[in-house]
Amino acid sequence: MYSKKYKKMTKYILSCLVFAMAFTAAFCGDTKYPVSTIADSLKKGANAVKRYEEMVVEIKSPSSAKISTRYAYTILNEEAVEYCEFDDYYDKLQDLGSISGTLYDATGKELKSVKKKDLQDLSLYGSGLMDDTRAKKHDFYYRTYPFTVEYEDEKNLNGIFNLPSWNPQPADDGIAVEYSKLVVIAPKDYVVRFKNINYNGTPVVTESGSKRVYTWEVKNVKAIQKEVYSPALRNIVTTVLLAPSEFEIEGYKGKMTSWLEFGQFINTLNAGRDVLPENIKQLVHSLTDNISSDREKVAVLYDYLQKNSRYISIQLGIGSWQPFDAQFVSAKKYGDCKALSNYMVALLKEGGIKANYVLIRALSNVRNMDVDFPSNQFNHATVCVPMGNDSIWLECTNQTVAEGYLGYHTDNRNALLIDAAGGHVVFTKKYSAEDNFQTRTIDAIIDKEGNLTATIAGTYACQSQDALSNLINNHSKKEQLEQLKTKFNLASYDVSSFEYTEVKQEKPLIKEKLTLQSSGYATVSGKRLFVTPNILARYVNSWKKDTARKYDIVVKYPFKDVDSIVLFIPEGYVIESAPKDKSLSTQFGTYEARYIFEGNKLIYIRKFHCKDGTFPAGDYNVLADFYNDISKADRSRIVFVKKE
Repeated sequence: MYSKKYKKMTKYILSCLVFAMAFTAAFCGDTKYPVSTIADSLKKGANAVKRYEEMVVEIKSPSSAKISTRYAYTILNEEAVEYCEFDDYYDKLQDLGSISGTLYDATGKELKSVKKKDLQDLSLYGSGLMDDTRAKKHDFYYRTYPFTVEYEDEKNLNGIFNLPSWNPQPADDGIAVEYSKLVVIAPKDYVVRFKNINYNGTPVVTESGSKRVYTWEVKNVKAIQKEVYSPALRNIVTTVLLAPSEFEIEGYKGKMTSWLEFGQFINTLNAGRDVLPENIKQLVHSLTDNISSDREKVAVLYDYLQKNSRYISIQLGIGSWQPFDAQFVSAKKYGDCKALSNYMVALLKEGGIKANYVLIRALSNVRNMDVDFPSNQFNHATVCVPMGNDSIWLECTNQTVAEGYLGYHTDNRNALLIDAAGGHVVFTKKYSAEDNFQTRTIDAIIDKEGNLTATIAGTYACQSQDALSNLINNHSKKEQLEQLKTKFNLASYDVSSFEYTEVKQEKPLIKEKLTLQSSGYATVSGKRLFVTPNILARYVNSWKKDTARKYDIVVKYPFKDVDSIVLFIPEGYVIESAPKDKSLSTQFGTYEARYIFEGNKLIYIRKFHCKDGTFPAGDYNVLADFYNDISKADRSRIVFVKKE
């Protein structure tokens, strides 16, 4: 038996310990998201781990919704520094409400919280644009790795034309996921439309009073490692797309259960906005009445648009989707893609040419639209002019491209054509390797010191001329020269003259003339001269073999390149050693290098055909060997020796 004194002492000590623990907890705060609790399997190959995410989308009515989001990232290294920043936008149609954030160190100890004054409030697009979109931004500027940031915000939608998608794994640059959840709450009588992509199972559906609740969740998703020529990210990771069945936005009502309905809503937005002022109507007739060919009429009116308008982004409320009318564009001489496309359709209509307004998802690195899930998937508008079995595409934001040509921003993808009945899925033009060609004829001389002088005559077509077209039309001669001086893989060279001629047509061409000098191009060593005959087209990358390749190989851009070189070497040299002709053929393309010797003249011909397509992951090492063999062949040297 313990004495009463001992019991009192024990009670006192325990009381002190409890007080001390309570004091310590109150002083230090509870820990949250300690890095030590992350599974090793999630850290492997990861730059950051999404510790927790919950997105709640509450649809209140066809004209109102609330989106609440809370997420936390543990940043493991500087490669994922962008994920420690908060960045969200708001405008007339979406109000960004409360925002909070907390910073934790590696042990999970709270270091700092976000105060309202800490948030930046910035225009999203800067000067020169008509846009009411602004962004709230924040960064703790803490870089002692690893650490964790947690943010929470709330957004109210004034209209549900757009609903967010759920992307638990946001990138293929080493982001693992511990836990992520999507919750959608809607009235029982409202049809929630969604599409699961790479989601294992179906959402859990429950009911609470007058509401129906849909829940998706994922746990313990390992980081994806980047693979060259991999499929689009959304074809690899879990995604849930959301879209309304019926909606209302700034007084405009619509439905979205079919593409036809989607197009009908666009017609509602565009109604009455194609009326031209009388002076422009008269101008159209003066330009086209004496032309019998519809195709020529299109060319003339498109040329007029290009010369008399310029692009300015206009994103004001419903203006993000509704074009400024034709009278506005004719008076102001500017508009965004919607306004200029609407104006072009109106000009063609007045000229007796039927044309269609088209919505499209532009840029080269975006996913194609989901044709089986009618929803707002678009960021651009353009024009299509049906011509029997063919169509003329008109990019109305470009002041230099020829009618009918689509660059890599809008080619080879689905789009939504709008006519009087509504929306119809169409496919834009696809360019083949034969269309995307580059040919160069090079006449070159090497002097006895190994210096090179070369005259180049090149022709670039379709997508092979896109970058050059941008250089010519958007940069000064001085800027063009600066870029040319860094274009070629030569140790040192100077461009002494250059000239470009554009051939504007449905499949455009650019003709190039260059003269360049490269000092020490060939190596002179004693009585030997070492020459690399491939002057401008060397492929220098090295590919590593990979037996663990996971994803299909996707090559989007086919092309054909041909370089024909006539190279004169100094008199008095003969061949000591030379590479053999090379020929490669795989499912990914073909390559050929030929050498012809005629006295002190060398003729070198290089042909490379890159094929597009989707290929199985198991073919990756064939692809690696193909490009490594090309790299080796491109760097082949010929050794000449001076005759005794």
